[in-house]
Amino acid sequence: LARTTGAVLNPNMELLFGGVQLRTFNFDFDLAPRDKKESEEIRSIIRAFKVSMNAKNGSTDENSSGLFIKSPDIFQLTYKTGSKSHQFLHKFKPMAMINMAVNYTGAGTYASYADGNPVSIQMSLVFKELNPIYAEDYDKVEGGVGY
Repeated sequence: LARTTGAVLNPNMELLFGGVQLRTFNFDFDLAPRDKKESEEIRSIIRAFKVSMNAKNGSTDENSSGLFIKSPDIFQLTYKTGSKSHQFLHKFKPMAMINMAVNYTGAGTYASYADGNPVSIQMSLVFKELNPIYAEDYDKVEGGVGY
């Protein structure tokens, strides 16, 4: 190519584009139950996230031999304002939860109610999109800032 046209490959092109990246999002929540009912609700929320982020072995399905595993749940997150999607904030593609951390000493020291439920809990969730963002994706999104 260099001999026939005088053109050479641009070695800096790899610096500009090394491939598509999948975005990761962190969400942190401070949970402070005021009574036993709220403590039970927080416990069920934490448990639901823990179950959803893990693979399923398929052995509970009567037609399954247990040879294959099923993927973790997929999440579709949306920022809301009232019952509508928020028009200004960015959009998300489908995601998988890749990490979850629960801190039962959210106030800096462990404290619990008489029944043993923590007074303050911090929950951190990390999600990763399953598909990359392409320039053409912005053609499909109306209003807001897109992805």
